[in-house]
Amino acid sequence: MLNRVEIRDFALIDQAALTPGPGLFVISGETGAGKSILIDAISALSGERIGRDYVRRTAPRLRVEAVFEAVWDRLPDDLKDQLGLTLEEDFELILAREISSAGKSTCRVNGRLVPVSSLRQLFSCLIDIHGQNDQQGIFDPQNHRRLLDRFAGQELGASMGLYQAAASKIHEIKDQMQDLGQDPALRARELDLLAYQIQEIESAQIQPGEEAMLAERHKRLANREKILQAAAQALMELSGLEDQSLASRLSRIQHVLESAARVSKQAAAAKDTLLEAQDAMQLAIEQLQDLVLEDEGDPGELQRIDDRLDVLYRLKKKYGGDLEQVLDFLEKARGRHERLSDSETLFARLTQQRDKGIEILKARAGKIHEIRSRFARLMEEQIARQLQDLGMKGVRFAVQVDPLDYQEGPIPRHGLDKVSFLISANPGEPLKPLARIASGGEASRVLLAIKTILAQADETPVLIFDEIDTGISGVTASRVAEKLHQISCHHQVFCITHMAQIAAMADQHVLIQKTFLEDQTVTTLKNLSEEERSTELMRLLSGGSGDDKARQLAIHLLDVARAFKTTGAGSGAGQVAAGHGPGQAISSGDG
Repeated sequence: MLNRVEIRDFALIDQAALTPGPGLFVISGETGAGKSILIDAISALSGERIGRDYVRRTAPRLRVEAVFEAVWDRLPDDLKDQLGLTLEEDFELILAREISSAGKSTCRVNGRLVPVSSLRQLFSCLIDIHGQNDQQGIFDPQNHRRLLDRFAGQELGASMGLYQAAASKIHEIKDQMQDLGQDPALRARELDLLAYQIQEIESAQIQPGEEAMLAERHKRLANREKILQAAAQALMELSGLEDQSLASRLSRIQHVLESAARVSKQAAAAKDTLLEAQDAMQLAIEQLQDLVLEDEGDPGELQRIDDRLDVLYRLKKKYGGDLEQVLDFLEKARGRHERLSDSETLFARLTQQRDKGIEILKARAGKIHEIRSRFARLMEEQIARQLQDLGMKGVRFAVQVDPLDYQEGPIPRHGLDKVSFLISANPGEPLKPLARIASGGEASRVLLAIKTILAQADETPVLIFDEIDTGISGVTASRVAEKLHQISCHHQVFCITHMAQIAAMADQHVLIQKTFLEDQTVTTLKNLSEEERSTELMRLLSGGSGDDKARQLAIHLLDVARAFKTTGAGSGAGQVAAGHGPGQAISSGDG
């Protein structure tokens, strides 16, 4: 249930809070008072695009927050895991969205930043809005399939997943067939190019670790002169002139310690260390002598290494950033060359796989057709009953599911069916497309009937109707009011209305008014008392004349509504805002 809504700096609203209770929540007001502003604000939480022009011109940002309770079971498990939601006692779900004056959108769930897509997913599980555009949408056959599929629910969803998997497989096969190409000349040119690329890489005979080894050898050869000079100088220091060499000096030091070492352990240890150093120094002398006397080798080796590294560099530049990528390119080129060389055989095999895939697709589409047809009959029966409850006696409603004959071309994403809503409003008239014969009032009732059965099917907790009363009056309006009450026994229902019959059925009635004070446009949301409800119903009935007949009729409508509700399940009512009882107003200004 939607437990609380807070709105700040949204259009003409400075600050407002609603605490709706269960049952039917009605919003009324004069034309132009901004009745739809509440729906617009709540719709902001659906993730739909909200322009920065909704931000009050004196504010840096707008903010809408909604608090839900008892909705844990309505949320998909994967979405709860994704958002890190955990079930706790008194669990509340808080959706919030801000739009800055620069147009930046920020979304939060229980205080945590989330992408707008997550907000959209949560909202769709909790609230179903019937806006004024939906009435025209009911005439569009493109929406009929979507509505039937929503009614069919999970049973259809499982089969649809299998169908879409088959469609995806066919797309993969078609991509491979297209990749092969069907122009022999193009195929021949590609084969020539691949053969050249394969030969170029294969002829290089790339060896693992070759590049690093060559680079090291190149570095050594390029610096050979410097290495020899350093080795010769080191030899001179170690074993050059007898009196000045390090070897001679070490020998003299050992001689000095000779007598002391016989009587001192420390001197003996020092002498031994010098002997070890002399041995290590002798080994270094031999290594340096080997380096100095080393054969210069092949004088052309450095050039050959340069040439080889150049070959490897060009291959990397053409086929990859390193030699591993070059070899990977080679493997792919070999595979592509093999496929193209045997393209006719492969193309024929892919054609068979595609045809088999289409057979599987059609079989799965047939299962979808069977499920849709079965639920179409059920939907027809339920909508017909709903329409009769709404005063359309003798009406016939049909959901026609026609299979499409798919052979080739783009694969329809949602199966191979065309779904159409047909209606006969009067006995003896043939069924015709809804758009051809339904009036505005009939369309409103058909849509209300569909919304009713969809709400029963998917148990959406909150339903919002924005002017569902378009094109109806009199007895029909009373029927719609009764239907809204029946729905509100199992769902929380919000309704913007111009009809007194619907307003009389409310469990909570809010009046929206717009006034001008000191160059300020002020919007007020007022939770009406019983007496104030009578006054508002008088206005709806008579346009504000307030004559005795209108007053008596208003009181009568309230009495009839109370009597009707006592024969069924009752509904509670909430407050307009915390601390605002009946007759008190929440005002908002545009200053």
